[in-house]
Amino acid sequence: MTTTTEMTNAFLERLDAQDAEGLGELFAEEIDWFVPGSPAVAHWVGKRTRKSEVPDYFRALWGALVPGKSVITLETIVADGDDVVIFGVFDHVAAPTGRPFHTDVAMRLTITGGKIIRMHLYEDTAATAAAFTA
Repeated sequence: MTTTTEMTNAFLERLDAQDAEGLGELFAEEIDWFVPGSPAVAHWVGKRTRKSEVPDYFRALWGALVPGKSVITLETIVADGDDVVIFGVFDHVAAPTGRPFHTDVAMRLTITGGKIIRMHLYEDTAATAAAFTA
């Protein structure tokens, strides 16, 4: 069985490599996924309930950012049993507007049976919306 730490490391490695399909492989068939925000501004936000939806999320997100202009800084990873919280900072540039944005983030993962069953992202949705609004 894959440990919580191993799954977290695999998630972060595939995220860094922008491996959408590989990220999808880490998730259980049924998931509890939530990324806050307004779908009118950022069409990739919202709930997901199926593993098959994970790669599309990442492709849509990465397609909305200027390639090579993103910096993700990991600050702390806290693990407790099946739960992991990742604290960090995202700096990106919105492709449609060219505006940079900065957001502190917390991401909660729950890993059961060697698969991620929950991913909730907490970030500054106002900063994201401002960057994508013309």
